[in-house]
Amino acid sequence: MVEELDRKVQAGGYKTIVFVICSVAALGGLLFGLDQGFIANSLETLTKHYQFTVHDKESYSAILATGGILGALLSGVFARFLGRKKSLLLAGFIFTAASAYSALLPAIGVLSALRFALGFGVGMASFVVPLYLSETAPAAIRGSMGTLFQLMITIGIFLISLTNVYIARTFVSPTTALPLMFLTITLFAALMFGGGFILPESPRWLMLKGRKEKAIEVLRRTLNTQEEIDTEIGEIEEALHGPQGAGFGIVFQGYFLKVLVVGVLLQMFQQLVGINVMIYYAPTIFGYAGMKGIVAMMTVPTVNMLFTFPAIFLVEKWGRKKLLYVGAVSMFVTMVAAGLAFQSIGTVTDAAAIGSAPKMVLLFAVIFYIFGFAVSWGPVVWLVCSEIFPLEGREVGMTITTMVNWTFAGLVMANALTFMETFGNASIFFLFSGFCVVAIAFVALFVPETRGITLEEMEFNLKNGVSLRHLGKRG
Repeated sequence: MVEELDRKVQAGGYKTIVFVICSVAALGGLLFGLDQGFIANSLETLTKHYQFTVHDKESYSAILATGGILGALLSGVFARFLGRKKSLLLAGFIFTAASAYSALLPAIGVLSALRFALGFGVGMASFVVPLYLSETAPAAIRGSMGTLFQLMITIGIFLISLTNVYIARTFVSPTTALPLMFLTITLFAALMFGGGFILPESPRWLMLKGRKEKAIEVLRRTLNTQEEIDTEIGEIEEALHGPQGAGFGIVFQGYFLKVLVVGVLLQMFQQLVGINVMIYYAPTIFGYAGMKGIVAMMTVPTVNMLFTFPAIFLVEKWGRKKLLYVGAVSMFVTMVAAGLAFQSIGTVTDAAAIGSAPKMVLLFAVIFYIFGFAVSWGPVVWLVCSEIFPLEGREVGMTITTMVNWTFAGLVMANALTFMETFGNASIFFLFSGFCVVAIAFVALFVPETRGITLEEMEFNLKNGVSLRHLGKRG
């Protein structure tokens, strides 16, 4: 019946299964955001129930990143041997089971283990979902899928922040509020897990395993004409005759090591400019300045979501490098402003004694900081890392750079509150502003502009000894 309906779809349109694929993949990005944004407006409720110290808050927050490192490391193995579909199902099952068990409010050791498991699922999703989409969605919409995935992450952060605020204000008791917070994630995770069963396997993975007839069957479900199917199969077969992955030994190749260093440092600076401190701890930081309520709780997730939209258009209009400059300069100025605001507050802890001027400076600094990140270092770093690696080492490069991102995210989350407690609230903002300056110099000296050049041309430049900053220039 489904196949008969598919045959009736007009050529040039997309079949129902294509929209199902996109929807389930979007749930993967949404779940990424839900788990990443969970802490901000649930931390106070968690603290009431589990009696968290500052160190406990940092440890529970950061363990998601630890799981993400392992998930990113193993996702390539899962994707190669289990297939893309089964890997998606595994990630969906982990999301669902860990969230549902967390709703039972187990002992803190078990709860931390469950958050580690959620991080493992997030690490898998950040690798497998974009890979699956790029191999399964029709060519005309493949490019937009990566941006959609990143956008859905910010929407997930916004949604979980909003629902957690509502739950915390409606249900005062932590033993009631916390289960509802975890069950919100469980609901979306169950939708992803259930939806995964009706997805087709990636045709490229099927071809890689020598199952050409099965690959053709999948393409019949997603493409409209026999000509499109023949073209797609031809392109896959041609790609299969090329390099199929050189393994981790490729990191010892000089040309690959150069771009790997660029990718690693981009991901490192993406975290060292302080974004996850804002995502995870914004209500806590605003609380240090005597700011409570909906503004403190919802400013960061709302601005982060809204200002991701311009990046979709600006990344091609302005180019990657210019956006990185704009973002880094914006973040430098706003981090200095936030640091000065906290410096003027000093050691005052009474909210009534803190003037309105430093509060307003801090609020607008955070808003423009998030703007600077959301239109630049958020989406652009992931995009550049997907473009600069040569074909035979792309999976290796993406695996390593993704692990670096998670590693530095964990380091920042695990130490930020203690750093502020030890050196003063202003100190961490000045630290982040310093990293912004170093990031600007790094972009100027080593990062290529990758707009308007094919991946093959860039790979040719790389292997012919063109300097890193000029890899994106046509010969």
